[in-house]
Amino acid sequence: MPKNISLNDNLKRGIALVFIANAINLCISLINGFVLPKYLSVESFADIKTYHLYANYIGVLALGYPDGLYLQYGGKKISDVGSNGFNECRSNLIVLQTIITVIGVVFGWVTGNSILLVTAISIIPVNLVSSYKNIYQATGEFKSYSRILNYTSILVFVGTMILLFIKRTDNSLLYIGWNVVVTFFIWILVERKMTVSYKQRIGWSLNIPSLIENIKSGIVLMLGNFSSILMTSVDRWFVKALLTVQHFAYYSFVISVENLVAIFITPVVTTMYNYICVTTDMKAIKRIKRMCLVFSLFLISSAFPAKFILEVYLQKYLASKYVLFILFSTEVFYMIIKGIYVNIYKARKHQSTYLKQLIGVIIIGVILNAIFYYFARSNEGIAFATLLSVVIWYVICCISVPEIMPDWKEILFVIIAIPLFILSGFYLEAIVGFVVYMAGVLVLSMIFMKESLTAVWNMVFGMVRKRLGR
Repeated sequence: MPKNISLNDNLKRGIALVFIANAINLCISLINGFVLPKYLSVESFADIKTYHLYANYIGVLALGYPDGLYLQYGGKKISDVGSNGFNECRSNLIVLQTIITVIGVVFGWVTGNSILLVTAISIIPVNLVSSYKNIYQATGEFKSYSRILNYTSILVFVGTMILLFIKRTDNSLLYIGWNVVVTFFIWILVERKMTVSYKQRIGWSLNIPSLIENIKSGIVLMLGNFSSILMTSVDRWFVKALLTVQHFAYYSFVISVENLVAIFITPVVTTMYNYICVTTDMKAIKRIKRMCLVFSLFLISSAFPAKFILEVYLQKYLASKYVLFILFSTEVFYMIIKGIYVNIYKARKHQSTYLKQLIGVIIIGVILNAIFYYFARSNEGIAFATLLSVVIWYVICCISVPEIMPDWKEILFVIIAIPLFILSGFYLEAIVGFVVYMAGVLVLSMIFMKESLTAVWNMVFGMVRKRLGR
């Protein structure tokens, strides 16, 4: 039976580990996010972002098997998996993904789509590593999870810098190809870790009944995750299909910068599932949700330094500055939705509810994007449609889990803070806007969310002091 627990040391440690990994990832992503568009042509940058758009959907091709593992081992220990569990995971996925890889490679070859062809080649390693990450995340092995993030980021960064500054190439396929090479290397590295750290014996253990069972249990969650990916990428498909290559490059640039914020959201999303699986204390979860809200509203202030970089360093992408602030606003809602509500659905095994919600939100998103495109025909219009879609998703989640329904203080806090952020970004210079927004959100936090502000302050600086003390 689950037991009631508070925000304990294990959760804090998990958040700290993933946070550190994502801080490393942030430094690397900052360089990639601003250096690549600076030195590559707009067309090559657009090709690389097209690969990333395709790669988002690789996980769907595992048909829910990794998601079944995620649900199977949620709240358990890594020792519960054992050698047989890892060997079954590997064997089952290799057989399943080989078939899909062949189909993808043939399709890419026949259509002459080189980006799609390269994406197909990476299906097996990406989904195997993803399965191991799911097991680590579900069992609370955040140190192993974090190392995978670190190694991936560092290797991609090193290869990219070599191609950019030593080879000095603008060939987008070389950059994409290096990403694929890294996925294979990470796969080998993870397999080696199984034998060294977890003392698992690597072997072949194909188990078709287990494969089918995990697909059955995980496919609804996979469809939910797929719908979530589709929900967060509908805007890019509209831009890619209906606007110019330049529009897509500008919009994709903002997505790259926005992902830097997501790096700090990931620790919450990653660690909260294991925590929610073993607690029924909704008051504790509500406190965490309020902390996430305060933290995310301070976090999106990173849009102002990004705007400053655009103004002084990356003028050819300056046209994307308005989209920057619109899309950054969505991250406030994404942190609550993905970190709290989605993990509650998963822990309660309410995957079907999650899926139904997402399908409805995607339909709403498509309609809104179409309406805003028709009237605005611009990146800004599609970005506003995306923000409105995410707000609707957030409202649906609040209604679905009434135990943690936001009170009037939370609602008023968001209603004032988000417009303050967007207006400061639109009409003030980067430095002035940053000062005005930070002062404003600090005052609002002290008025409406003082307890949560104090909790965030104590937690963040407590972890910093602990790390520095070591």
